Amino acid sequence: MKRDVIVAVSFLGAFAFIAYALVYANVLGLGGAELRPLGEFYLGHAFAHEGLTSHSPEVVTAIVWNYRGFDTLFETFVFFLAIMGAFSVLRLTDEQEKIVRELEAKEPHRQMDLITRSTTKLVVIMIIAISASIALHGHLTPGGGFQGGSAMAVASLLLFAVFSKFTLERKGLNLRHTISAYALGLALILATVLAPVFLYGGKVLEINLLPGETGLFNLDVGEYTAVTFGFLTVFLVLGVSEWIFKTVLRGEVDD
Repeated sequence: MKRDVIVAVSFLGAFAFIAYALVYANVLGLGGAELRPLGEFYLGHAFAHEGLTSHSPEVVTAIVWNYRGFDTLFETFVFFLAIMGAFSVLRLTDEQEKIVRELEAKEPHRQMDLITRSTTKLVVIMIIAISASIALHGHLTPGGGFQGGSAMAVASLLLFAVFSKFTLERKGLNLRHTISAYALGLALILATVLAPVFLYGGKVLEINLLPGETGLFNLDVGEYTAVTFGFLTVFLVLGVSEWIFKTVLRGEVDD
């Protein structure tokens, strides 16, 4: 116990010293430095109201979507291909999935003590609230759907570790539902980036043509949904015990 206190105080002291050196002592010489021409250009054009602009009132989000919008969009589909690739490689037939469920039912379902389970429930609730705030306010503050979805994925990992994947599946979070929710998030993203083309004769991702901040909000919600359930889909697939997976693939199931 004494050693833990010493380590904690040491880390706190080191953090305070580094913060003082960087902020007040300006040891790196960054304080008062003038903006580079590239930085001035971005800040001067981040809130442009013509062309492919997001109309975000927050400069980080405005720069991301004004100058990296297509890159962010393609990242989403690379993530989609990675998930579908993993799912295709590890996908089982209906008969194999039935055998997996039977073998999993025979496994001892261990769960952690009451304190750990209760604490995890509270932490998961906080993670859900924070991740939703990051995603839903992504058009106003630094953050967005991908960051919120990544934070939400941590909640599912906590539930896996403390309650096991069987608990989530019994609550309805099975592969069929997670893939459906994932597809819904992707559909919302596609509808948002294509809406300017079909409704206003604009270009792909010209979301400034949509009313108000609808475009950015839809993209954040779609990304949040896709990332959250995309990760959860992978976790459910990889959550099958190794010995069960090998047994099913090798056909070594006792009748």
